[in-house]
Amino acid sequence: MKICTLSRTFVCCLLLAGCGSSAGDRTERFQQTPLKKPAESGTESRSACSLLSPADVARQLRQPGQRFSASPNNSTDLSVCDWRAGKLRAELVLDTAPRAQLRFYNQLSEQLEYYNQDPQRRPYQIKHVGDDSAYGGAGAWWTRSKGQLIAYADNRILRIRAPRQADAVRVARLAFRRLSEPDR
Repeated sequence: MKICTLSRTFVCCLLLAGCGSSAGDRTERFQQTPLKKPAESGTESRSACSLLSPADVARQLRQPGQRFSASPNNSTDLSVCDWRAGKLRAELVLDTAPRAQLRFYNQLSEQLEYYNQDPQRRPYQIKHVGDDSAYGGAGAWWTRSKGQLIAYADNRILRIRAPRQADAVRVARLAFRRLSEPDR
């Protein structure tokens, strides 16, 4: 029995070794992916920074006198906007990759699995922000230690970092409202 297993292993190794090729050999010509712009393969073509102006963010954070500057960072299916004014900061991540509702639920489940006993790190579900019929029972959840709200609606996930939960909720609601408007 052991001889048969060893001989099969030896034959498999020989077959694998014979199938290798040198680094310079290609069977097909290399072609670049046609996806070159942020959100081309997702459901949204607008960026996070185009959804909310610095003045919008100042109003949502209840800091109307502050002048926020926006810094974008975009990739396929993910758009990030970071607004700063002195020590104040807000960040919006727009995630439009496929299967957003399932990924939203999986993130919530993992957060509950690992941090449910820690009041600072456990997720607290919030209704009336995202799609409350999503997997998990609410359309949004807040994590105190990160100062982060994660919300789901219309095949999109928003991650908002803000000084307070109420600030993040206002930013999420405004961002979802803008996303529901026709693309200009």
